[in-house]
Amino acid sequence: MDTQAQATCTVGDQLPWTVMTLDYTEKLAEITPETDLDWRPVDPSGQFCFSFAEVLMHIADARLMFIRQLTGEQTNEGYWATSEGPNEDGVWEFKDHGGKQAILNSLKSTRVMTEHWLNKPESELLSITDGARKIFETHLKFFRDNDRDTTDYERRGAPSVMRVLNALTVHEAGHRGSLQTMLHLKGINYVAEEA
Repeated sequence: MDTQAQATCTVGDQLPWTVMTLDYTEKLAEITPETDLDWRPVDPSGQFCFSFAEVLMHIADARLMFIRQLTGEQTNEGYWATSEGPNEDGVWEFKDHGGKQAILNSLKSTRVMTEHWLNKPESELLSITDGARKIFETHLKFFRDNDRDTTDYERRGAPSVMRVLNALTVHEAGHRGSLQTMLHLKGINYVAEEA
């Protein structure tokens, strides 16, 4: 690789699966019929399953949460979910989605936030942002205040840009797979083009 190519290589160039995962999710969101947004599979055991809209809102929320780990922003503003996780019955509660375009807009805005980090020079892959250190210290204090063992957490330390983006990718790939399966159940098939 010549010097010019090395100088322009970005975090996203080094994490192509992150970019492909985001692209694939957004394509599946686009082809999800508006009329099916509130459809959810039925689990024979009676467990909660996300609807199409809830899967997509959860993905947008997770993108926002991961990016806020890098920026250090500690707010609940902008999330679709009304709490940090499921209630005692395992049910996730979300705000009204307001239709497909609102969900697509949310995915787009969180993609823009993610692109900010993907467009950074590859030399920043292993950097740890001030925001990540801030979130790490906040969590560490919470764990200590609640008498939780912090050994593993402290050994890992504050996450690098790469660690956060890898976590975002793994999380999203799992939910994207669920979304794709749900679309198959509705007779809608999409196969990504070869990279």
